[in-house]
Amino acid sequence: MSWGWTLLGVFGQLLLAYLLFMLVAFSGGGLASGGSLRPRQLRLLNLSIFALPGACLCSALIVLVLQLSGAGAGAYAWHALPLVATVLYLGYLRWLIRHG
Repeated sequence: MSWGWTLLGVFGQLLLAYLLFMLVAFSGGGLASGGSLRPRQLRLLNLSIFALPGACLCSALIVLVLQLSGAGAGAYAWHALPLVATVLYLGYLRWLIRHG
């Protein structure tokens, strides 16, 4: 793996963390302002505001550690971790909109 691609991926993950924070803040805030959510649903939305950007930071750190330990190009697959978390969040958001 090349350091240039690794640093570009880490920068991309930091940018994605910011964008996901904004996504959760606005989508969760919009749903919470309706006042029809239960406390458990609100707690999950509040947790998501930290979990999605946290997944970006974790994946960036994992890729950096794997780079330092000499891992192969397969280590870049860890960059998909926040994408999976985002798909789960969007699925939960869709469920909340339909059933909330």
